[in-house]
Amino acid sequence: MTPTFYLGLGGQKCGSTWIQAYLARQSGSDFGRLGEYQVWEHTLGGVFARYKVAPPSTVERLRATAKTSIGASEPAQHLRWRLQSDPEAYFDYFAGLLDRQGIVRTGDISPSYAALPPETLARIKQGFEQRGIAVKVLFSMRDPVDRIRSHMRMEMAKDRLPSSEDNTEPLRAFHAGAEAEARTRYDRTMTAIAQVFAPQDSHLCLFEELFTPKGIAALAQFAEVPVDADAGGQAVNARAKGSGLSEDIVAEIATHYRPVYEAVALLFPQIATLWPSAKYALTSA
Repeated sequence: MTPTFYLGLGGQKCGSTWIQAYLARQSGSDFGRLGEYQVWEHTLGGVFARYKVAPPSTVERLRATAKTSIGASEPAQHLRWRLQSDPEAYFDYFAGLLDRQGIVRTGDISPSYAALPPETLARIKQGFEQRGIAVKVLFSMRDPVDRIRSHMRMEMAKDRLPSSEDNTEPLRAFHAGAEAEARTRYDRTMTAIAQVFAPQDSHLCLFEELFTPKGIAALAQFAEVPVDADAGGQAVNARAKGSGLSEDIVAEIATHYRPVYEAVALLFPQIATLWPSAKYALTSA
């Protein structure tokens, strides 16, 4: 197998942690120090500016040097800062993992990469191909209403939004804002992927099918790894949902994101039934 880097673009709350865990535990895989590297998105600014890591202090740099000199793991934030600071270090880091005996597979699956423009995707692809490493892209999509609700609950859990057991009114304020919008425009992500990657080098899928035998088999075939039929029962990063939603707010969100539904339906017409909210965005649903 050609040494391969898997670039996961999310989407956020769409099973990306599960995908990373599935691939990382396979023989021949080494996904390195971090679960999500979060190296590229801070350059977009706006809601992604918070991902930029501040330069470490002199003491932190000395501690990192001391740890790595004795073979210990580099501190996570120091590693993230170092990779953010120098794109060549990013490519070299993963190339180093692939240089290890028996390792043919590595990757960076960071959900907020869904917002990366084609120029950044092309830069990542070129950086690895110059080192003789193939690049394949992964992107999972979920019913936008469910995704945004789960996203909002996460923001509440992290104290970035006021906590509430109710969903409807908080969602009314959240769903069309920059934070939700940046991570829900699957149509833009799909366009960026198509501009940079050949169809055989991209795996787009639906969250609602990801954990089924068919979904697991499709992922395994794409990544050239064994099929683990029992993996679908392993929940990763499950999030409490809070109260139910009124049909009014479901319709409001689906209508707002109509271009997303229309774009995804061209590739996955089954969202008409798999995504309950699609009936408000697709005339044929």
